[in-house]
Amino acid sequence: MHLLTDGLKLAAGRALEDMLERWTSTPLRGLCAGMLITTLVQSSSAVTVAGIGFVNAGLLSLRNALWVIFGSNVGTTMNAWLVAALGFSFKIDAFALPFVGIGAVLMLATSRMRPRALGQALSGFGVLFLGIDVLKDTFSAFGSGIDLQQFIMPGLAGWVMLVAIGTVITILMQASGAAIAIIITAAQTGLMSTEAACAMVIGTNIGTTSTAILSAIGATANARRLAAAHVFFNLVTGAVALMLLPLLIGLLGVLSEWLEKPATPAVMIAMFHTTFNLLGVALMVPAAKFLLSFLSARFRRSDEESARPQHLDANSVSVPDLALRALRMELGRTHVLAGNCLRAVIHSPPDTPLVSRNGDAFVALTTAIGSYTRGVTTTSLPLALAEALARNLRALQYQESAVDAARSAAELGEALGLPPAHGIDEAFAHFRDAASELADASMPGKPGFHSEDIERLLGSAETRYAALKEALLVAGAHAHLDIRSMQDWLRLASLLRRATEQIAKSARTLAALEEGLPQPVLEHRGDDENGNDR
Repeated sequence: MHLLTDGLKLAAGRALEDMLERWTSTPLRGLCAGMLITTLVQSSSAVTVAGIGFVNAGLLSLRNALWVIFGSNVGTTMNAWLVAALGFSFKIDAFALPFVGIGAVLMLATSRMRPRALGQALSGFGVLFLGIDVLKDTFSAFGSGIDLQQFIMPGLAGWVMLVAIGTVITILMQASGAAIAIIITAAQTGLMSTEAACAMVIGTNIGTTSTAILSAIGATANARRLAAAHVFFNLVTGAVALMLLPLLIGLLGVLSEWLEKPATPAVMIAMFHTTFNLLGVALMVPAAKFLLSFLSARFRRSDEESARPQHLDANSVSVPDLALRALRMELGRTHVLAGNCLRAVIHSPPDTPLVSRNGDAFVALTTAIGSYTRGVTTTSLPLALAEALARNLRALQYQESAVDAARSAAELGEALGLPPAHGIDEAFAHFRDAASELADASMPGKPGFHSEDIERLLGSAETRYAALKEALLVAGAHAHLDIRSMQDWLRLASLLRRATEQIAKSARTLAALEEGLPQPVLEHRGDDENGNDR
Protein backbone atom coordinates (compact mmCIF):
# COMPACT_ATOMS: atom_id res chain seq x y z
CA MET A 1 0.00 0.00 0.00
CA HIS A 2 2.90 2.39 0.74
CA LEU A 3 4.47 1.61 -2.64
CA LEU A 4 1.14 2.29 -4.36
CA THR A 5 0.40 5.52 -2.46
CA ASP A 6 3.93 7.00 -2.63
CA GLY A 7 4.20 6.15 -6.32
CA LEU A 8 0.89 7.80 -7.16
CA LYS A 9 1.85 10.94 -5.19
CA LEU A 10 5.19 11.20 -6.98
CA ALA A 11 3.62 10.53 -10.38
CA ALA A 12 1.05 13.25 -9.74
CA GLY A 13 3.82 15.76 -8.99
CA ARG A 14 2.30 19.15 -8.22
CA ALA A 15 -1.10 18.04 -9.51
CA LEU A 16 -2.27 17.32 -5.94
CA GLU A 17 -1.43 20.85 -4.79
CA ASP A 18 -2.78 22.43 -7.96
CA MET A 19 -6.09 20.58 -7.67
CA LEU A 20 -6.44 21.55 -4.01
CA GLU A 21 -5.69 25.18 -4.81
CA ARG A 22 -8.02 25.47 -7.82
CA TRP A 23 -10.91 23.19 -6.98
CA THR A 24 -11.79 24.27 -3.45
CA SER A 25 -13.41 27.67 -3.95
CA THR A 26 -16.74 26.47 -2.48
CA PRO A 27 -17.66 23.81 0.12
CA LEU A 28 -19.25 21.58 -2.54
CA ARG A 29 -16.21 21.79 -4.79
CA GLY A 30 -13.99 21.17 -1.76
CA LEU A 31 -15.98 18.02 -0.94
CA CYS A 32 -15.72 16.74 -4.53
CA ALA A 33 -12.01 17.63 -4.71
CA GLY A 34 -11.32 15.74 -1.49
CA MET A 35 -13.15 12.67 -2.79
CA LEU A 36 -11.51 12.73 -6.23
CA ILE A 37 -7.94 13.40 -5.11
CA THR A 38 -8.11 10.75 -2.38
CA THR A 39 -9.45 8.25 -4.92
CA LEU A 40 -6.59 9.08 -7.30
CA VAL A 41 -3.73 8.90 -4.77
CA GLN A 42 -5.35 6.18 -2.61
CA SER A 43 -4.42 8.01 0.60
CA SER A 44 -6.66 10.19 2.74
CA SER A 45 -3.64 10.95 4.93
CA ALA A 46 -1.84 12.56 1.98
CA VAL A 47 -4.84 14.78 1.26
CA THR A 48 -5.22 15.64 4.94
CA VAL A 49 -1.54 16.59 5.29
CA ALA A 50 -1.68 18.62 2.05
CA GLY A 51 -4.85 20.37 3.25
CA ILE A 52 -3.22 21.27 6.59
CA GLY A 53 -0.17 22.54 4.69
CA PHE A 54 -2.33 24.74 2.46
CA VAL A 55 -4.23 26.14 5.44
CA ASN A 56 -0.92 26.68 7.24
CA ALA A 57 0.35 28.69 4.25
CA GLY A 58 -2.89 30.68 3.96
CA LEU A 59 -3.68 29.29 0.49
CA LEU A 60 -6.86 27.51 1.59
CA SER A 61 -9.53 28.87 3.90
CA LEU A 62 -10.53 26.84 6.94
CA ARG A 63 -14.16 26.80 5.78
CA ASN A 64 -13.38 25.15 2.44
CA ALA A 65 -10.63 22.94 3.88
CA LEU A 66 -13.19 21.33 6.21
CA TRP A 67 -15.05 19.95 3.20
CA VAL A 68 -11.84 18.73 1.57
CA ILE A 69 -11.21 16.66 4.71
CA PHE A 70 -14.80 15.38 4.76
CA GLY A 71 -14.51 14.43 1.09
CA SER A 72 -11.21 12.62 1.66
CA ASN A 73 -12.94 10.32 4.15
CA VAL A 74 -15.45 9.32 1.46
CA GLY A 75 -12.73 8.97 -1.18
CA THR A 76 -10.69 6.61 0.97
CA THR A 77 -13.56 4.07 0.87
CA MET A 78 -12.44 3.24 -2.67
CA ASN A 79 -9.66 1.17 -1.04
CA ALA A 80 -12.28 -1.22 0.31
CA TRP A 81 -14.09 -1.42 -3.05
CA LEU A 82 -10.80 -2.07 -4.83
CA VAL A 83 -10.00 -4.99 -2.53
CA ALA A 84 -13.57 -6.33 -2.59
CA ALA A 85 -13.93 -6.10 -6.37
CA LEU A 86 -10.52 -7.39 -7.43
CA GLY A 87 -9.08 -9.26 -4.49
CA PHE A 88 -11.50 -12.21 -4.52
CA SER A 89 -12.86 -12.37 -8.08
CA PHE A 90 -9.78 -13.38 -10.12
CA LYS A 91 -6.86 -15.74 -10.02
CA ILE A 92 -4.78 -13.19 -8.20
CA ASP A 93 -1.26 -14.24 -9.17
CA ALA A 94 -2.15 -14.15 -12.88
CA PHE A 95 -3.76 -10.74 -12.38
CA ALA A 96 -1.14 -9.15 -10.10
CA LEU A 97 2.20 -10.44 -11.40
CA PRO A 98 2.02 -8.54 -14.73
CA PHE A 99 1.59 -5.27 -12.78
CA VAL A 100 4.65 -6.10 -10.68
CA GLY A 101 6.68 -6.92 -13.80
CA ILE A 102 5.63 -3.82 -15.77
CA GLY A 103 6.24 -1.63 -12.75
CA ALA A 104 9.70 -3.11 -12.17
CA VAL A 105 10.64 -2.51 -15.82
CA LEU A 106 9.56 1.13 -15.61
CA MET A 107 11.52 1.63 -12.40
CA LEU A 108 14.70 0.11 -13.82
CA ALA A 109 14.54 1.26 -17.45
CA THR A 110 14.36 5.01 -16.96
CA SER A 111 15.90 7.67 -14.75
CA ARG A 112 13.00 10.12 -15.13
CA MET A 113 11.10 10.62 -11.92
CA ARG A 114 7.52 10.42 -13.18
CA PRO A 115 7.81 7.11 -15.13
CA ARG A 116 9.74 5.62 -12.18
CA ALA A 117 7.00 6.76 -9.82
CA LEU A 118 4.33 5.28 -12.08
CA GLY A 119 6.29 2.00 -12.11
CA GLN A 120 6.45 2.10 -8.33
CA ALA A 121 2.67 2.58 -8.17
CA LEU A 122 2.04 -0.33 -10.56
CA SER A 123 4.39 -2.58 -8.61
CA GLY A 124 2.70 -1.58 -5.38
CA PHE A 125 -0.70 -2.34 -6.90
CA GLY A 126 0.45 -5.82 -7.89
CA VAL A 127 2.23 -6.58 -4.61
CA LEU A 128 -0.84 -5.42 -2.67
CA PHE A 129 -2.98 -8.10 -4.27
CA LEU A 130 -0.27 -10.73 -3.99
CA GLY A 131 -0.24 -9.93 -0.28
CA ILE A 132 -4.02 -10.33 -0.17
CA ASP A 133 -3.62 -13.73 -1.84
CA VAL A 134 -1.11 -14.81 0.82
CA LEU A 135 -3.39 -13.51 3.59
CA LYS A 136 -6.37 -15.31 2.06
CA ASP A 137 -4.58 -18.67 2.01
CA THR A 138 -3.13 -18.19 5.49
CA PHE A 139 -6.40 -17.04 7.04
CA SER A 140 -8.28 -19.92 5.39
CA ALA A 141 -5.92 -22.46 6.96
CA PHE A 142 -5.88 -20.60 10.25
CA GLY A 143 -9.66 -20.20 10.33
CA SER A 144 -10.28 -23.92 9.89
CA GLY A 145 -8.70 -24.62 13.26
CA ILE A 146 -9.82 -21.65 15.35
CA ASP A 147 -12.85 -19.39 15.65
CA LEU A 148 -11.93 -15.85 16.64
CA GLN A 149 -15.55 -15.08 17.44
CA GLN A 150 -15.23 -16.94 20.73
CA PHE A 151 -12.64 -14.38 21.88
CA ILE A 152 -14.84 -11.39 21.05
CA MET A 153 -16.93 -10.06 23.92
CA PRO A 154 -20.66 -10.00 23.19
CA GLY A 155 -22.64 -6.80 22.76
CA LEU A 156 -21.46 -3.19 22.69
CA ALA A 157 -18.33 -3.86 24.77
CA GLY A 158 -17.05 -6.29 22.17
CA TRP A 159 -17.68 -3.87 19.34
CA VAL A 160 -15.86 -1.07 21.20
CA MET A 161 -12.90 -3.41 21.68
CA LEU A 162 -12.87 -4.18 17.94
CA VAL A 163 -13.01 -0.45 17.12
CA ALA A 164 -10.01 0.07 19.40
CA ILE A 165 -8.11 -2.77 17.70
CA GLY A 166 -8.82 -1.27 14.25
CA THR A 167 -7.63 2.13 15.51
CA VAL A 168 -4.36 0.75 16.90
CA ILE A 169 -3.63 -1.29 13.75
CA THR A 170 -4.09 1.80 11.55
CA ILE A 171 -1.91 3.97 13.80
CA LEU A 172 0.86 1.36 13.77
CA MET A 173 0.66 0.73 10.01
CA GLN A 174 0.03 4.39 9.08
CA ALA A 175 -2.07 3.10 6.18
CA SER A 176 -5.79 2.62 6.63
CA GLY A 177 -6.04 0.99 3.20
CA ALA A 178 -3.65 -1.79 4.21
CA ALA A 179 -5.51 -2.30 7.50
CA ILE A 180 -8.84 -2.53 5.66
CA ALA A 181 -7.36 -5.05 3.21
CA ILE A 182 -6.36 -7.29 6.12
CA ILE A 183 -9.77 -6.94 7.78
CA ILE A 184 -11.69 -7.69 4.58
CA THR A 185 -9.51 -10.73 3.89
CA ALA A 186 -10.07 -12.04 7.43
CA ALA A 187 -13.85 -11.68 7.06
CA GLN A 188 -13.95 -13.14 3.56
CA THR A 189 -12.09 -16.26 4.69
CA GLY A 190 -14.41 -16.76 7.69
CA LEU A 191 -11.90 -15.81 10.35
CA MET A 192 -14.35 -13.26 11.80
CA SER A 193 -17.95 -12.22 11.25
CA THR A 194 -18.98 -9.37 8.97
CA GLU A 195 -20.24 -7.41 12.00
CA ALA A 196 -16.87 -7.74 13.75
CA ALA A 197 -15.02 -6.68 10.59
CA CYS A 198 -17.29 -3.62 10.19
CA ALA A 199 -16.55 -2.58 13.78
CA MET A 200 -12.82 -2.79 13.06
CA VAL A 201 -13.29 -0.72 9.89
CA ILE A 202 -14.80 2.04 12.05
CA GLY A 203 -11.55 1.93 14.02
CA THR A 204 -9.48 2.39 10.86
CA ASN A 205 -11.31 5.65 10.22
CA ILE A 206 -10.46 6.89 13.71
CA GLY A 207 -6.84 5.73 13.36
CA THR A 208 -6.23 8.01 10.37
CA THR A 209 -6.59 11.04 12.67
CA SER A 210 -3.11 10.37 14.08
CA THR A 211 -1.53 11.71 10.87
CA ALA A 212 -3.52 14.95 11.09
CA ILE A 213 -2.63 15.40 14.76
CA LEU A 214 1.09 14.95 14.06
CA SER A 215 0.95 17.32 11.06
CA ALA A 216 -0.67 20.06 13.16
CA ILE A 217 2.07 20.13 15.82
CA GLY A 218 3.72 23.55 15.64
CA ALA A 219 1.42 24.70 12.82
CA THR A 220 -0.76 27.80 12.66
CA ALA A 221 -3.98 28.10 14.62
CA ASN A 222 -6.09 27.43 11.51
CA ALA A 223 -4.09 24.30 10.69
CA ARG A 224 -4.68 22.99 14.22
CA ARG A 225 -8.37 23.79 13.88
CA LEU A 226 -8.48 21.73 10.68
CA ALA A 227 -6.78 18.80 12.41
CA ALA A 228 -9.32 19.10 15.25
CA ALA A 229 -12.16 19.08 12.68
CA HIS A 230 -10.73 15.89 11.17
CA VAL A 231 -10.66 14.24 14.59
CA PHE A 232 -14.19 15.48 15.35
CA PHE A 233 -15.57 14.16 12.05
CA ASN A 234 -14.10 10.71 12.48
CA LEU A 235 -15.06 10.39 16.15
CA VAL A 236 -18.66 11.53 15.55
CA THR A 237 -19.01 9.41 12.42
CA GLY A 238 -17.51 6.40 14.19
CA ALA A 239 -19.80 6.81 17.22
CA VAL A 240 -22.92 7.06 15.05
CA ALA A 241 -21.84 4.10 12.89
CA LEU A 242 -21.17 2.01 15.99
CA MET A 243 -24.60 2.77 17.46
CA LEU A 244 -26.29 2.00 14.14
CA LEU A 245 -24.07 -0.98 13.28
CA PRO A 246 -26.78 -3.71 13.39
CA LEU A 247 -29.27 -1.47 11.60
CA LEU A 248 -26.82 -0.51 8.84
CA ILE A 249 -25.74 -4.10 8.25
CA GLY A 250 -29.39 -5.21 8.18
CA LEU A 251 -30.29 -2.52 5.66
CA LEU A 252 -27.34 -3.43 3.47
CA GLY A 253 -28.39 -7.08 3.62
CA VAL A 254 -31.94 -6.16 2.56
CA LEU A 255 -30.49 -4.09 -0.28
CA SER A 256 -28.35 -6.97 -1.54
CA GLU A 257 -31.35 -9.33 -1.43
CA TRP A 258 -33.48 -6.76 -3.25
CA LEU A 259 -30.84 -6.72 -5.97
CA GLU A 260 -31.17 -10.53 -6.08
CA LYS A 261 -27.42 -10.90 -5.65
CA PRO A 262 -26.31 -11.87 -2.14
CA ALA A 263 -23.28 -9.82 -1.18
CA THR A 264 -20.04 -11.43 -0.08
CA PRO A 265 -18.55 -10.31 3.25
CA ALA A 266 -15.98 -8.24 1.33
CA VAL A 267 -18.69 -6.35 -0.58
CA MET A 268 -20.75 -5.90 2.60
CA ILE A 269 -17.77 -4.34 4.39
CA ALA A 270 -17.04 -2.03 1.44
CA MET A 271 -20.71 -0.98 1.31
CA PHE A 272 -20.72 -0.37 5.08
CA HIS A 273 -17.50 1.68 4.89
CA THR A 274 -18.92 3.93 2.18
CA THR A 275 -22.37 4.21 3.80
CA PHE A 276 -21.20 5.37 7.20
CA ASN A 277 -18.76 7.90 5.73
CA LEU A 278 -21.54 9.33 3.56
CA LEU A 279 -23.69 9.41 6.68
CA GLY A 280 -20.94 11.40 8.40
CA VAL A 281 -20.88 13.94 5.56
CA ALA A 282 -24.68 14.25 5.80
CA LEU A 283 -24.35 14.95 9.53
CA MET A 284 -21.76 17.65 8.84
CA VAL A 285 -24.01 19.59 6.42
CA PRO A 286 -26.07 21.19 9.22
CA ALA A 287 -23.22 21.04 11.75
CA ALA A 288 -20.40 22.58 9.68
CA LYS A 289 -21.37 26.19 10.45
CA PHE A 290 -21.47 25.57 14.19
CA LEU A 291 -18.28 23.52 14.04
CA LEU A 292 -16.50 26.36 12.24
CA SER A 293 -17.69 28.89 14.83
CA PHE A 294 -16.63 26.61 17.68
CA LEU A 295 -13.17 25.99 16.22
CA SER A 296 -12.64 29.67 15.40
CA ALA A 297 -12.87 30.43 19.11
CA ARG A 298 -10.18 27.84 19.91
CA PHE A 299 -6.40 27.60 19.41
CA ARG A 300 -5.99 31.35 19.43
CA ARG A 301 -2.52 32.85 19.67
CA SER A 302 -1.43 36.39 20.47
CA ASP A 303 -0.28 37.09 16.91
CA GLU A 304 -3.62 35.86 15.56
CA GLU A 305 -5.50 38.08 18.02
CA SER A 306 -3.55 41.11 16.81
CA ALA A 307 -4.56 40.24 13.22
CA ARG A 308 -8.29 40.28 14.03
CA PRO A 309 -10.13 43.62 13.68
CA GLN A 310 -11.47 44.87 16.99
CA HIS A 311 -13.45 47.95 15.96
CA LEU A 312 -14.85 47.20 12.49
CA ASP A 313 -18.50 46.41 13.12
CA ALA A 314 -20.63 45.77 10.02
CA ASN A 315 -23.56 47.49 11.74
CA SER A 316 -21.69 50.81 11.86
CA VAL A 317 -21.17 50.94 8.07
CA SER A 318 -24.60 52.52 7.59
CA VAL A 319 -23.63 55.42 9.91
CA PRO A 320 -20.67 57.16 8.21
CA ASP A 321 -19.49 59.08 11.29
CA LEU A 322 -19.37 55.90 13.36
CA ALA A 323 -17.75 54.00 10.50
CA LEU A 324 -14.93 56.55 10.17
CA ARG A 325 -14.40 56.60 13.92
CA ALA A 326 -14.08 52.79 13.93
CA LEU A 327 -11.70 52.99 10.96
CA ARG A 328 -9.47 55.53 12.75
CA MET A 329 -9.30 53.26 15.81
CA GLU A 330 -8.34 50.27 13.67
CA LEU A 331 -5.71 52.35 11.86
CA GLY A 332 -4.21 53.08 15.25
CA ARG A 333 -3.71 49.33 15.66
CA THR A 334 -2.15 48.95 12.20
CA HIS A 335 0.16 51.85 13.04
CA VAL A 336 1.32 50.01 16.16
CA LEU A 337 2.06 46.90 14.04
CA ALA A 338 4.01 48.97 11.53
CA GLY A 339 5.92 50.61 14.39
CA ASN A 340 6.72 47.17 15.81
CA CYS A 341 8.19 46.21 12.43
CA LEU A 342 10.43 49.29 12.53
CA ARG A 343 11.61 48.54 16.09
CA ALA A 344 12.35 44.92 15.18
CA VAL A 345 14.30 45.75 12.03
CA ILE A 346 16.59 48.42 13.48
CA HIS A 347 18.32 45.85 15.68
CA SER A 348 21.66 44.47 14.54
CA PRO A 349 21.03 41.83 13.35
CA PRO A 350 17.31 42.46 12.80
CA ASP A 351 14.64 40.43 14.62
CA THR A 352 13.29 38.89 11.41
CA PRO A 353 10.67 36.58 13.05
CA LEU A 354 9.17 39.58 14.88
CA VAL A 355 9.07 41.59 11.64
CA SER A 356 7.36 38.66 9.93
CA ARG A 357 4.74 38.16 12.66
CA ASN A 358 3.81 41.82 12.85
CA GLY A 359 3.92 42.16 9.07
CA ASP A 360 1.59 39.18 8.60
CA ALA A 361 -0.82 40.57 11.21
CA PHE A 362 -0.69 43.94 9.44
CA VAL A 363 -1.56 42.34 6.09
CA ALA A 364 -4.50 40.48 7.63
CA LEU A 365 -5.82 43.67 9.21
CA THR A 366 -5.43 45.71 6.02
CA THR A 367 -7.47 43.07 4.17
CA ALA A 368 -10.29 43.47 6.71
CA ILE A 369 -9.98 47.26 6.51
CA GLY A 370 -10.22 47.11 2.72
CA SER A 371 -13.45 45.09 2.89
CA TYR A 372 -14.87 47.45 5.51
CA THR A 373 -13.92 50.51 3.47
CA ARG A 374 -15.69 49.14 0.40
CA GLY A 375 -18.83 48.89 2.48
CA VAL A 376 -18.44 52.51 3.62
CA THR A 377 -17.96 53.80 0.09
CA THR A 378 -21.23 52.23 -1.06
CA THR A 379 -23.09 54.83 1.02
CA SER A 380 -23.45 58.47 -0.04
CA LEU A 381 -20.82 60.37 1.98
CA PRO A 382 -20.83 64.13 2.61
CA LEU A 383 -17.79 65.94 1.19
CA ALA A 384 -16.10 66.40 4.57
CA LEU A 385 -16.46 62.72 5.44
CA ALA A 386 -15.23 61.67 1.99
CA GLU A 387 -12.10 63.79 2.51
CA ALA A 388 -11.61 62.28 5.97
CA LEU A 389 -11.90 58.79 4.51
CA ALA A 390 -9.25 59.65 1.90
CA ARG A 391 -6.91 60.85 4.67
CA ASN A 392 -7.49 57.64 6.62
CA LEU A 393 -6.55 55.62 3.57
CA ARG A 394 -3.48 57.81 3.06
CA ALA A 395 -2.34 56.95 6.58
CA LEU A 396 -2.80 53.27 5.76
CA GLN A 397 -0.71 53.72 2.62
CA TYR A 398 2.11 55.25 4.69
CA GLN A 399 1.95 52.26 7.04
CA GLU A 400 2.04 49.78 4.15
CA SER A 401 5.13 51.51 2.77
CA ALA A 402 6.79 51.32 6.20
CA VAL A 403 6.04 47.60 6.56
CA ASP A 404 7.28 46.85 3.02
CA ALA A 405 10.50 48.75 3.70
CA ALA A 406 10.94 46.98 7.05
CA ARG A 407 10.49 43.54 5.45
CA SER A 408 13.07 44.32 2.76
CA ALA A 409 15.45 45.78 5.36
CA ALA A 410 15.08 42.68 7.56
CA GLU A 411 16.01 40.38 4.70
CA LEU A 412 19.01 42.51 3.70
CA GLY A 413 20.10 43.17 7.29
CA GLU A 414 20.07 39.48 8.13
CA ALA A 415 22.36 38.81 5.16
CA LEU A 416 24.75 41.65 6.05
CA GLY A 417 25.07 40.89 9.77
CA LEU A 418 26.70 43.37 12.16
CA PRO A 419 27.81 46.80 10.90
CA PRO A 420 31.52 47.08 10.02
CA ALA A 421 34.02 49.19 11.98
CA HIS A 422 35.75 52.43 10.89
CA GLY A 423 33.04 54.60 12.46
CA ILE A 424 30.20 52.90 10.57
CA ASP A 425 29.05 50.87 13.59
CA GLU A 426 28.94 53.99 15.76
CA ALA A 427 27.07 56.04 13.14
CA PHE A 428 24.65 53.11 12.65
CA ALA A 429 24.00 52.93 16.41
CA HIS A 430 23.20 56.68 16.55
CA PHE A 431 20.77 56.38 13.63
CA ARG A 432 19.20 53.29 15.18
CA ASP A 433 18.66 55.13 18.47
CA ALA A 434 17.03 58.08 16.68
CA ALA A 435 14.69 55.80 14.66
CA SER A 436 13.79 53.82 17.79
CA GLU A 437 12.99 57.01 19.70
CA LEU A 438 10.72 58.18 16.88
CA ALA A 439 8.95 54.80 16.73
CA ASP A 440 8.34 54.89 20.50
CA ALA A 441 7.05 58.46 20.42
CA SER A 442 4.80 58.06 17.38
CA MET A 443 2.16 55.83 18.96
CA PRO A 444 -1.24 57.57 18.53
CA GLY A 445 -3.03 58.11 21.82
CA LYS A 446 0.18 57.94 23.84
CA PRO A 447 0.18 60.50 26.70
CA GLY A 448 2.19 63.56 25.79
CA PHE A 449 2.09 62.81 22.09
CA HIS A 450 2.43 65.90 19.89
CA SER A 451 2.83 65.99 16.14
CA GLU A 452 5.54 68.66 16.58
CA ASP A 453 7.63 66.10 18.48
CA ILE A 454 7.41 63.76 15.53
CA GLU A 455 8.76 66.44 13.22
CA ARG A 456 11.62 67.15 15.65
CA LEU A 457 12.50 63.47 16.04
CA LEU A 458 12.31 62.93 12.29
CA GLY A 459 14.74 65.79 11.83
CA SER A 460 17.10 64.16 14.33
CA ALA A 461 16.83 60.84 12.48
CA GLU A 462 17.60 62.62 9.20
CA THR A 463 20.72 64.14 10.70
CA ARG A 464 21.89 60.76 11.98
CA TYR A 465 21.11 59.18 8.63
CA ALA A 466 23.23 61.79 6.83
CA ALA A 467 26.13 61.03 9.19
CA LEU A 468 25.75 57.30 8.57
CA LYS A 469 25.69 57.80 4.83
CA GLU A 470 28.80 59.98 5.00
CA ALA A 471 30.60 57.33 7.09
CA LEU A 472 29.77 54.65 4.53
CA LEU A 473 30.96 56.77 1.60
CA VAL A 474 34.22 57.65 3.38
CA ALA A 475 34.84 53.99 4.23
CA GLY A 476 34.30 53.09 0.59
CA ALA A 477 36.56 55.88 -0.65
CA HIS A 478 39.41 54.75 1.68
CA ALA A 479 38.96 51.06 0.73
CA HIS A 480 37.94 50.15 4.28
CA LEU A 481 34.80 48.73 2.68
CA ASP A 482 34.50 47.22 -0.79
CA ILE A 483 32.15 49.00 -3.16
CA ARG A 484 29.58 46.18 -3.25
CA SER A 485 29.35 46.07 0.55
CA MET A 486 29.13 49.85 0.70
CA GLN A 487 26.21 49.84 -1.70
CA ASP A 488 24.43 47.12 0.31
CA TRP A 489 24.84 49.07 3.56
CA LEU A 490 23.68 52.26 1.84
CA ARG A 491 20.59 50.43 0.60
CA LEU A 492 19.87 49.07 4.10
CA ALA A 493 20.21 52.55 5.59
CA SER A 494 17.91 53.94 2.91
CA LEU A 495 15.26 51.28 3.61
CA LEU A 496 15.40 51.99 7.35
CA ARG A 497 15.17 55.71 6.67
CA ARG A 498 12.13 55.18 4.46
CA ALA A 499 10.41 53.05 7.09
CA THR A 500 11.12 55.73 9.71
CA GLU A 501 9.80 58.52 7.50
CA GLN A 502 6.61 56.62 6.60
CA ILE A 503 5.90 55.88 10.27
CA ALA A 504 6.28 59.60 11.01
CA LYS A 505 3.89 60.52 8.20
CA SER A 506 1.32 58.00 9.40
CA ALA A 507 1.56 59.28 12.99
CA ARG A 508 1.09 62.91 11.97
CA THR A 509 -1.82 62.07 9.66
CA LEU A 510 -3.62 60.08 12.37
CA ALA A 511 -3.00 62.83 14.92
CA ALA A 512 -4.42 65.44 12.56
CA LEU A 513 -7.51 63.29 11.96
CA GLU A 514 -8.05 62.86 15.69
CA GLU A 515 -7.69 66.58 16.33
CA GLY A 516 -9.68 67.64 13.28
CA LEU A 517 -6.71 69.54 11.82
CA PRO A 518 -5.88 70.06 8.14
CA GLN A 519 -3.82 67.40 6.42
CA PRO A 520 -0.19 67.80 7.58
CA VAL A 521 2.44 68.49 4.96
CA LEU A 522 5.80 66.82 5.47
CA GLU A 523 8.73 67.79 3.35
CA HIS A 524 9.64 64.76 1.29
CA ARG A 525 13.03 63.51 2.29
CA GLY A 526 13.93 60.36 0.40
CA ASP A 527 16.58 58.40 -1.33
CA ASP A 528 16.13 55.76 -3.92
CA GLU A 529 16.62 52.15 -2.89
CA ASN A 530 20.39 52.43 -3.44
CA GLY A 531 20.74 55.32 -1.00
CA ASN A 532 21.14 58.11 -3.60
CA ASP A 533 19.48 61.48 -3.03
CA ARG A 534 16.38 62.09 -5.08
